[in-house]
Amino acid sequence: MKIDNKISQFLTGPYIFFGLIFVPLFLIGIIEKQWLLAGFGTLILAYLFGSFSGVIVDIDTRKIKSYNQHFGLFKTGQWRSFDDHIGLTLVPIKRVYTMYSRSNRTNSSEKKEYHVYLVNKSKKPSVLLKACKTPDEGQKSLDEFAIWLHLPVYSIKR
Repeated sequence: MKIDNKISQFLTGPYIFFGLIFVPLFLIGIIEKQWLLAGFGTLILAYLFGSFSGVIVDIDTRKIKSYNQHFGLFKTGQWRSFDDHIGLTLVPIKRVYTMYSRSNRTNSSEKKEYHVYLVNKSKKPSVLLKACKTPDEGQKSLDEFAIWLHLPVYSIKR
């Protein structure tokens, strides 16, 4: 059985506005029948909004692959065994995105996530398996991974 989890988009938080800058480029190229400009805008938009990172866990062969998927088509990453990991843990993460404008203003946004990690032999989180939005969803995913992978659960000290 293979589990494929999408971890994060290439553009997240306020950085989505950076990607939206290329939408007018695409639209102007279409309206003005400038196919080179429209094609270039399409290529950039496809990369920015179609690229993401993820992880595949193959339970049968006991291997894991952290990957980046470009244009929503090509997965790059290497398979490795997760037998050298001793357990699983759930880590609360607070992501803060800050952008600075040219008028010296800051725009910050924060998001709390709960990540399920494999724990290495030094008892530290090493490989991200899943990103969840709520603590209940994170705990449920942690329990599922513990059952599927036959690994114990470690708690972190806060």
